[in-house]
Amino acid sequence: MRGFLTFCLLLILAQPVVGQNKALIDSLKSKLETAPIDQQFELLNSIGWEYRFAKPDSTIYYCEQAYELGKKENLKTSLAKPLNFLAVAYNYLGKLSKAYDLGQEAIRIATIQRDSNELAYGNNNIGRLLFEQGILSKSFPYFINAQKIFTSTGDQSGIAYTKQSLADLYLAQQDFTKAEQALLEALATRLQLKKVRDISSAYAQLGGLYQKMDDLEKSNFYFLKSDSGYQTINDAINLARTKILLAENYLRQGRISEARNIGEKGFVFIERTANIRRLPEAHLLMGRIYLAEKKYGQARQQFSTALQLSKSSQQTTFQLESYFLLAQVSKMLNNRQEEILNMNQYLILKDSIENLELARKVERLQFELQIESKERENELLKVRQTQTETFVGRQRLANILSGVVIVFLSILTVLYWQIGKRRKMLNEKLATQNDQIVNHQREIDIQNDALSKRNQELSDINHEKDTIMSIVAHDLKAPLNRISGLAYLLEKEGSLSADQQTYVQMIRDSTKSGARLIADLLDAHAIEENSNAPSYQNFDLVKLLSDSISYFQVIALEKDIRLEKDFPDAAFFVSDPSYINRIIENLLSNAIKFSKVGSSVFLSCRIENQNAVIKVRDQGPGFTDTDKLSLYKKFKKLSAKPTSSESSNGLGLAIVKTLIDRLGGTIELISSEGKGSEFILTIPYVQTKN
Repeated sequence: MRGFLTFCLLLILAQPVVGQNKALIDSLKSKLETAPIDQQFELLNSIGWEYRFAKPDSTIYYCEQAYELGKKENLKTSLAKPLNFLAVAYNYLGKLSKAYDLGQEAIRIATIQRDSNELAYGNNNIGRLLFEQGILSKSFPYFINAQKIFTSTGDQSGIAYTKQSLADLYLAQQDFTKAEQALLEALATRLQLKKVRDISSAYAQLGGLYQKMDDLEKSNFYFLKSDSGYQTINDAINLARTKILLAENYLRQGRISEARNIGEKGFVFIERTANIRRLPEAHLLMGRIYLAEKKYGQARQQFSTALQLSKSSQQTTFQLESYFLLAQVSKMLNNRQEEILNMNQYLILKDSIENLELARKVERLQFELQIESKERENELLKVRQTQTETFVGRQRLANILSGVVIVFLSILTVLYWQIGKRRKMLNEKLATQNDQIVNHQREIDIQNDALSKRNQELSDINHEKDTIMSIVAHDLKAPLNRISGLAYLLEKEGSLSADQQTYVQMIRDSTKSGARLIADLLDAHAIEENSNAPSYQNFDLVKLLSDSISYFQVIALEKDIRLEKDFPDAAFFVSDPSYINRIIENLLSNAIKFSKVGSSVFLSCRIENQNAVIKVRDQGPGFTDTDKLSLYKKFKKLSAKPTSSESSNGLGLAIVKTLIDRLGGTIELISSEGKGSEFILTIPYVQTKN
């Protein structure tokens, strides 16, 4: 979609906006009524050319008369001119195949009549026709041919014209360097010819190029030059366009007041010339200026007007922009309903434009296929013509051809022998390479066998490790429990001194920490080893979370930490409650463990699109960028430290990630160093079979 809109904008920038010169047309028609036959040909062409933008059908009418008159009078030159004009008119009407055929016929007749001027314009016209349809590779040779012919005839205006066409092509290919060089050369030529309209047009094209390159200062410079030139010849249509483009630059630069000032002037020129197709663009620009000034009511009025005008003129690009900007204004005005309505219209229209773009691509492809077919037909005609000429001259050149045939056969014989020799060498080389490939394959098979054995050994070692860890963990757990029990008995004796009681408490805390570590190790090992699917059931998620809050309330009070919650009254959900309970326990435990005394921990839950969205937020030290790289790795201790010397083994988040993955959910961390952290869990609702 974005590429299509950019290409359309490029075509608009490439073509000057010229109004129909009614006074000139009336003058030419008046002369035509009394002109002699030898002048009528040029007058008909001139009238047709002046109609090309506003009324291409009239161009066809007058230029067909000119062509028939030229054939009747058997003109020896310029007969290709009305054909070139007809090709342009049919192109504007969208009859591309007809335009292409007329352009090729103009080239053919100009070649026969040796009319270099029309031959050059014919090549340039076909180049532009192909360029405008996006067939860039085929348009380039036509532009180059036109440039060569204009150069050979010394037609400076034609040279500048083709350089501007080449610049459009380079710009479409995003080759800004070549486009800039071509436009600067065209400008230099236009300055030498001293035609104000052509000079102003060249300045405008350079302004458009630098606008595309985001070099807005240079763009402003050339647009101002163009504006000055158009003012001297009172060209209201091009003045309006230049001022609108200049205002766009100022808006992008944040020069809001200047943008509004020159935009309003351009708006006046557009209304003065009754250029209906430019009005939506002007209203959109003024609306964007008001939007930048936060004058939302005035901005909405401009965008609404642009929408109505673009609808009446069937300009879908401006309709699309109008809906989008109206949605933005509605958002600023907190009008949610209007925002949604306009955004929906924007999306619907965007889809229709994308479908239209696809249809146009198909049309361009069909047109390209037609061109290729015509080119093949032309090549076939050329081949047949060559065959005919060869047949006519065959008798006269029989002896020469016989000698050539003999030499040719001799060369073929030598070539055949050389090819046979080379083929033999290649076969021998291929055989050697095949042997090498077979040997390499054997080596690969051997390596694969060794790798398989190694993988099996690693699997056995890993299984042995798991077994040893399980045995060690269980064997350590019993002594720790006995030590804890003995410490408890000592404490109950009641005859211990204060220091002894402290030592006993330290023993109990250490054994408790060790037992918790062993429990976490066994849990992590059990989770990894247990590949069974979660046990899904329907349960009240809010009650589960409330129970977790209650469980951790005592632990939180020891650190003067507030546990805050935001739940609905109830939320029945289908998932594995044991998995979710373990996940919440780990996250709440970490949040309390790493939070400062007197801070808060928040737990919230809501159901969105049949997903449970659970958030755990704390005011702790947060996570560094380095922490985030190792967030869910086992036994990985991060930069933050528990605030009350609690134990931390680096297993909690690894267990959380494993359980979330098994539930088919996601976990997201929002955190920055020193600013706390928030874990967002998204757990899908499981559709169970009855």
